[in-house]
Amino acid sequence: MSEPLRPKLTSEDGYAVIRIPLTEVHGLRVALNECPCVAPKSSRTKSIRKRLAIALGRLEAR
Repeated sequence: MSEPLRPKLTSEDGYAVIRIPLTEVHGLRVALNECPCVAPKSSRTKSIRKRLAIALGRLEAR
């Protein structure tokens, strides 16, 4: 039995590289959705979450 695919974090040429199994992309996109609570949120992190979710959506559509 093969070991399940696991996320992997490395560094390449000054960039953090996050490798996740394609089977987990949708779940990560769901997790990145905006929180419905009314607590204050950083607009900077909101932008990061949105851009990452869009990029993952493009990858998932391939």
